[in-house]
Amino acid sequence: MTGTDSTGHVDPRRWVVLAVMSFCMFIVVMDNTILVVALKSIQQSLSATNAQLQWTMDAYTLTYAALMFTTGVLGDRLGHRNVLILGMLFFTVVSLFGAWSGDTAQLTLWRALMGVGAAVVPGCTMAVITNAFPAAERAKAIGLWSVSNGVGIACGPVIGGALVSKFWWGSALLVNVPLAGVAVVAILLVVPNTKDPRPGRLDLAGVVLSASGVGLLVYGVIEGGEAAGWLRAPVFGPIAAGVALLGVLVWHSRRAANPALDLLLLRTREFAAGAGTMSMTFLLVNGASFVLVFYVQVLRGFSPLQSGLLMLPVAVGAALTGQRSEALVHRFGAAAVVAAGSMALCAGCVGFALLSLQTSMWVFVVLQFVAGLGFGATLAPSMAAALSVVPKARSGAGSALANTFRQLGTALGVAVLGSLLGTVYRNRLGARIDILPPQARGEAGNSIGSTLLAIGRVRAGGYGPGLAESPPFAGRAPELATAAQDSFLTALQVTMAVSAAVAALAALTAMLWLPKGEPREPSSAENADVSVGAG
Repeated sequence: MTGTDSTGHVDPRRWVVLAVMSFCMFIVVMDNTILVVALKSIQQSLSATNAQLQWTMDAYTLTYAALMFTTGVLGDRLGHRNVLILGMLFFTVVSLFGAWSGDTAQLTLWRALMGVGAAVVPGCTMAVITNAFPAAERAKAIGLWSVSNGVGIACGPVIGGALVSKFWWGSALLVNVPLAGVAVVAILLVVPNTKDPRPGRLDLAGVVLSASGVGLLVYGVIEGGEAAGWLRAPVFGPIAAGVALLGVLVWHSRRAANPALDLLLLRTREFAAGAGTMSMTFLLVNGASFVLVFYVQVLRGFSPLQSGLLMLPVAVGAALTGQRSEALVHRFGAAAVVAAGSMALCAGCVGFALLSLQTSMWVFVVLQFVAGLGFGATLAPSMAAALSVVPKARSGAGSALANTFRQLGTALGVAVLGSLLGTVYRNRLGARIDILPPQARGEAGNSIGSTLLAIGRVRAGGYGPGLAESPPFAGRAPELATAAQDSFLTALQVTMAVSAAVAALAALTAMLWLPKGEPREPSSAENADVSVGAG
């Protein structure tokens, strides 16, 4: 399917198909952030450490990133609609089990399996869109699809906050069941089954290498934020092993006939720069969301619903620039638009670094809106630039590879920025945690939520009667609470400064390597028809 039928007429259903594909993308992107506002509730209900909280987020994004280009290849072979339906059904079932997890180990497992189901969505939806729309409308369609990404990220905390405030944290996962059910019915009704007429063999070795390499790398980064040092074997070992396995993946991909990792695409300037800017954008947006929820809920005392609403301006800003991205690129060029969007994100991160206990929340709302404007301006042009060099017959694998970099940024964003926040917080708080009973100090020093929770438990007699009135805790609890707040604000400043640097690097990458005009289309020699079938 190439956007036209055998007589040259465009498919009249294409805009409905786009709406269905965008809705599918909204659901799985929303799940990247829907648990953000539930972290405090999960921490209290399941007695989770900071690293365990990060894993409840990263387990989803990790399997999502690791398997995305594999599912793209499957879509090219078996049909994008067929694989999309199977993935959404699996996503629905495991969401149901995840909602009733009894501990963080169970929740992490179900979240990882949710990522397996969600991994089919980016590559398959983009492949359907690429083949449903003619070249003249494709950039606009990608822009509107990209809006669903931004809206999903921003609406996750709002929907999750509303559910957690009224029910329990598991309801934030249970909501996937009716949403995904509607999506599956819509796919069956309106989406054609496109596929590659000449698919290659599935690269199982590449799948294993990519999943294990990324998994070990992210695991090491998270442990580094939880542990006392980055050179300890449980931290440095997984990171080194992950990097080594990813190096083996590159070596293997150079020799495989149909590699999961398409190095030819990565050698293309437009694809590498587009995927790179997307990865950096999602790294800082998702990582910053993870960090800022502690500021809003723990430091400022807002409820999950209020926290979600305070993050909603990101969606508004992203929608405004996302739906105008095609016109902006036509007028100013992809490089200028992405660079400007990245600098808007940089400005937002600088503003977040200056937050204090006295900052008006209107300032927070404005900063979120500015960041949303930047996010919307970067995503669609970056994706369009990357996909502009992908032949249609490989649209599933190509779009999945681009989305893999995006989702890898999401996973590393929570891992890197969350770990940086924990490391700076723990070092800044230092020995002041020693006024707590010895059995409370381990977990209490890892995050401000754990510290304040430990103080509350001592006061309530949770660690034994009489400790609240005995030295050194007696009379010094307010001092520790203040120190925790100050330590968190210092950690927030450092984390947001790093985020601003990442945004500036994305802007530089865009100016150097993205097209100065509109992204080019693959030549007719590169393109091949994609077959369409009913099943």
